[in-house]
Amino acid sequence: MEYRYLGNSILNWNRTTLAIASLAVLLALVVSPSEAQEEHRREGFWVSVGFGAGVTTADVAVNESRWGGAGYLRAGGVPDGHVVLGTELIGWVTAQNDVYTSRGVVTLFVQYYPNKNGGLFFKGGLGRAGIAVTTNLNPGKFVTSTDGFGMTLGSGYELRLSRVASFTVNVDWALQTLDDSAGGTESSSLFLFTIGLTFPRIL
Repeated sequence: MEYRYLGNSILNWNRTTLAIASLAVLLALVVSPSEAQEEHRREGFWVSVGFGAGVTTADVAVNESRWGGAGYLRAGGVPDGHVVLGTELIGWVTAQNDVYTSRGVVTLFVQYYPNKNGGLFFKGGLGRAGIAVTTNLNPGKFVTSTDGFGMTLGSGYELRLSRVASFTVNVDWALQTLDDSAGGTESSSLFLFTIGLTFPRIL
């Protein structure tokens, strides 16, 4: 099978996806004065969920896209207004000619807010990563998978919508170090751009 490598091709962004992500960032950063004065109260049980797009640095077949759909789910507790501790699931998927490739990372993460009443945050996590390739056959399916070490770093901004919900923009980097067929390991990265909703105090 022929492969193509990342090189400078990461600069060949999907224009529509990049435009949507840029608009979302601008909307989140241009916060009205009245919103800025409102407190982002975080307490108890905290949940955030969202969707978007992502790109992989892994080797792919010649006609296979490096871009795919992305999503995340984060849930945890709030020990104080600056910190959220919990579990995060990040997923990425693409399809080409009845072959579906999905990548995921599950981590224990820490999310830090420099200003406990603000929306800017930074986060990082350690855990497990995996990849599954599903080929649709006639009949049935053929699935191959492998797993390994996973790590994530990210940042984002929460734009307060109400006392119980915020619009959230996220930029994430995920490292996957997976077992390969030769008995070694192979590392690749995911870069994800997502928007979602955060519920800062469910319980």
